[in-house]
Amino acid sequence: MRKFAPPAALLAVSILMGWFAHRLGLGSITRPEPGFFPFWICAGLAATSVYLMTRHLRQSPEDEAPTESESVFTLDRFRRVLSVMAGTALFGLLLEFSGFLATTFIFMAFCWLVIDRQPLFRGLLISAVASAAAFVLFVKLLNVHFPRGLLGF
Repeated sequence: MRKFAPPAALLAVSILMGWFAHRLGLGSITRPEPGFFPFWICAGLAATSVYLMTRHLRQSPEDEAPTESESVFTLDRFRRVLSVMAGTALFGLLLEFSGFLATTFIFMAFCWLVIDRQPLFRGLLISAVASAAAFVLFVKLLNVHFPRGLLGF
């Protein structure tokens, strides 16, 4: 039952938020209205929740016993959650000053190097590729206007 409750709660929240998004108006794929993307994100969350619930129902009862890594709440896990929250807040604060590309790179590097403890080269490479991909996707392809920052990008 422990593994069934979170996806069930996520399903309920995604249905509620999807309903609110639908009330905003969906539009079409060529002319999306304000509720288009939130609605489809909620639909994806709902589908994922249903998948997780059906997977749980197919498991045998002996598979439900929590492993030691699942049942132990550690200070390290709590620190990681707080670090992500602090990094996200810092992202919002730096976005106007540094611009989208630089701030995204800093945030990604923080996540990969400090929180996930990846090797330096791998963390910086993943951060650079992900930041560049986000920049191309949002700024160039979707034409989303983000703050340019001091460097102009």
